[in-house]
Amino acid sequence: MKPRRTVPAGPGWLRALSAKPLRTRRLVLRPPRRGDDRLVYPAVRESMKDLAPWLVWATDAYDEKACRAYVRNAMRDYAAGRGFALFMFAHDGAFVGGTGLHVRGASARYYEIGYWCRSSMAGRGYATEAVKALLRLAFASPDVSRIEIRCDPRNHASERVIRKCGLKLEGRLRKIVRHHDGRLCDHLVFAKVRRARA
Repeated sequence: MKPRRTVPAGPGWLRALSAKPLRTRRLVLRPPRRGDDRLVYPAVRESMKDLAPWLVWATDAYDEKACRAYVRNAMRDYAAGRGFALFMFAHDGAFVGGTGLHVRGASARYYEIGYWCRSSMAGRGYATEAVKALLRLAFASPDVSRIEIRCDPRNHASERVIRKCGLKLEGRLRKIVRHHDGRLCDHLVFAKVRRARA
């Protein structure tokens, strides 16, 4: 008897990615799978110098065990509808990086997009392509009214991606994130909202 496949919780437009990954002109975006740590870990180690200034988890303590735990937890969160991490692959199968939609808000649910590219794939427009695809997917659902992206004000590369994708700057959150070196950092908040029908 075959084991019954678990159907992820959460909105249908995100559940569908478990069966049919999202394809763009150059990328395939899909949820995490068992064994993905073997792809993610080398990409993170290769990119640590570029990721560490901006991502709180990008530290020397990030080892293979931590990566396995991340993939395992991301799979659980996806299945439970708590968060929707996605991995980016080029059409030739090369691992590009990570992205995803993170559930935010209590009384008014919205989503926050995050992303990172491995250093050897950076500067090719992959993050922009992935974010644009996620925005199209999300806003195709009538239930989505707001998508947000945050970034450190000094992370100019990330800000360029955000602006290319059409999100508008809403403000600056002061000393909102504690970095792994102990610094309290500001974040810029960008958002795209569904226009109200006239």
